[in-house]
Amino acid sequence: MTIERGSLLINRYRIIDILGQGGMGSIYQAEDENLGVDVAVKENLFTSEEYARQFRREAVILANLRHPNLPRVTDHFVIDGQGQYLVMDFIEGEDLRGRIDRQGFVSDSEAVIIGIAICEALAYLHSRRPQIVHRDIKPGNVKITSTGNIILVDFGLAKLTQGSQMTSTGARAMTPGYSPPEQYGAARTDQRSDIYSLGVVLFQMLTGRLYKNIPPATQLRPPPRYSSMAGEFTFSYAGARA
Repeated sequence: MTIERGSLLINRYRIIDILGQGGMGSIYQAEDENLGVDVAVKENLFTSEEYARQFRREAVILANLRHPNLPRVTDHFVIDGQGQYLVMDFIEGEDLRGRIDRQGFVSDSEAVIIGIAICEALAYLHSRRPQIVHRDIKPGNVKITSTGNIILVDFGLAKLTQGSQMTSTGARAMTPGYSPPEQYGAARTDQRSDIYSLGVVLFQMLTGRLYKNIPPATQLRPPPRYSSMAGEFTFSYAGARA
């Protein structure tokens, strides 16, 4: 059940708006009344004892992440009989899905900038010990702030891997069109699952279409023609150069 606007969670987080909804729960914009700042509250409706124990462990690990292309996880809690909740930075700005819808596709240079930012976020997650696999890479989870920062949001399906053991903050789920085949069944997912989803996002950025039984990107958008001075072009974001 969706939490009503104005509701107060654990006497601290006042629900302002519903940012998104899915089968496993919703994500809300809320005000942290203790600190007077807006936050994003991610809900997971699975509340079994096993999920709750696993959720608390993984929330602590996620709270220790620090990367410029990732939001901070600042709190977690479980409301018995209702759901599990992660509290994260609220990132203002347009998501990549909205930009693609508005423009049709994004320019080659902007696609490279966004792609590099997502890659750097994923490289950081995949290099953690235990490793973190995001498992929900899609345009709706890529935020572009007014200053041009690229933030990969929503750890609702994040999975930790340690040796042969696998855990997740929620039940196995997927986003049709973006999730790799193994995420639809009982096969193991790992960092390659994120890379598959990233490839789908890159294709959609450049073509405006979701990859599904369609021609290669070059048939939908011919490659750009570069001048004789091309071959050495540079661009920068957030202080990095590529």
